[in-house]
Amino acid sequence: MIRAAVLGSDVSKSRSPAIHNAAYKAMAIEGEYGARSVEAPQFTELVRRLRAEGYRYLNVTIPHKAAAADLADARGPEVLASGAANTLLLGDTIRAENTDGAGLIAALHDLNVEVCPGEEIVMVGAGGAAAGAVEALTRAGAHVHLVARRPAAGQAIQQRLPEAQRGLVTVADWTPDGLAGAIGTADALVSAVPGAAWDDEVARDGLEAMSGNVAVLEMAYGSTESPLAKAVRAHTNRYADGLGMLVHQAARAIELALGKAPPVAPLFQAVRRA
Repeated sequence: MIRAAVLGSDVSKSRSPAIHNAAYKAMAIEGEYGARSVEAPQFTELVRRLRAEGYRYLNVTIPHKAAAADLADARGPEVLASGAANTLLLGDTIRAENTDGAGLIAALHDLNVEVCPGEEIVMVGAGGAAAGAVEALTRAGAHVHLVARRPAAGQAIQQRLPEAQRGLVTVADWTPDGLAGAIGTADALVSAVPGAAWDDEVARDGLEAMSGNVAVLEMAYGSTESPLAKAVRAHTNRYADGLGMLVHQAARAIELALGKAPPVAPLFQAVRRA
């Protein structure tokens, strides 16, 4: 019996249980995946308690990704480079992994973007999700224009990267000129900020620089059209919210935990029904 869960400050509306439980069914595995809301002071205690109860793995979301990386006994290369973990593998020790990057690359592939040397990708945001994604994108050779409200946070992400990858990151300010300058040559735009961030003048002015049919991937997801989706409608028909990335990163986490990747089609069906 596989037991697992997603942990975050508020995961009451998380789609992760639907995805992981669908994966168990598709793989003919007996399993139970739940959602546990937890605040920062209780996070480590809850992880250790669930491990003692026999949980196989945990997924981690806002705002605990850095704490998950810190509490682990061992860390995968993506975690070492980004300082953030979204998956904890529980056993005799706790191993932290980050599957955000793998999920992002697969979701971009669904938008016909091949992440490879020469690709120009704008990443807006400098939190834990962005950190893992930037590491994966630069490891694949893409040049990342990192646009951040707090440039120091963007520079910290850049400096955590292996030396060979740092030169592939350019940090820009969240201003109309900074955003426009990054978008002007981009093959894809990835948003790692809350949807409301795009509902302001900086975003509207900066997005005017979009040219061609640029792919836009928003890590956030919801049941209504987001401000970013509305803003880019006039510029591109290649937009996707974060459900695809959520499915792909979950599939990778399951593969790491159970040693076998689930088929993704049933996972997409489940998340759309949730």
